[in-house]
Amino acid sequence: MMRPVKMKLGKRPFVVAGIGVAVVVVALMIGNADRTDTSGTLDDAANRACTEFAGGAGQARSQATRLALADRVSRWSMKTRNDTIAERAAALGRSADEGAAAWRTQAAAFTAACRDAGWTAGGSTVGAGRP
Repeated sequence: MMRPVKMKLGKRPFVVAGIGVAVVVVALMIGNADRTDTSGTLDDAANRACTEFAGGAGQARSQATRLALADRVSRWSMKTRNDTIAERAAALGRSADEGAAAWRTQAAAFTAACRDAGWTAGGSTVGAGRP
């Protein structure tokens, strides 16, 4: 018959494990620190996305021009920390080939996100354009 082996653990393995867990938690917190939602603010990338949209919205009448504009806006919006503008830009891109009505709806939503973040260009705000 086999006898159970008794192991005696001291405090050291538990202390080392606790420190390891603490290091992992701190690393995760630091890694997510730059992912803070700043939806109420207009960072440089959001500003450029809104400016790009405003500059091309009036000419975005065809599917091809809407797709090209949505692509340029998305390049900037992917870099913003403003989640609302990033989400509205993604929706704008999805609507670019769905027709004029869908484009106008998403253009208005993107315009509102830019305005809500405080975007203006020379005193005028983003225009939704007429595809």
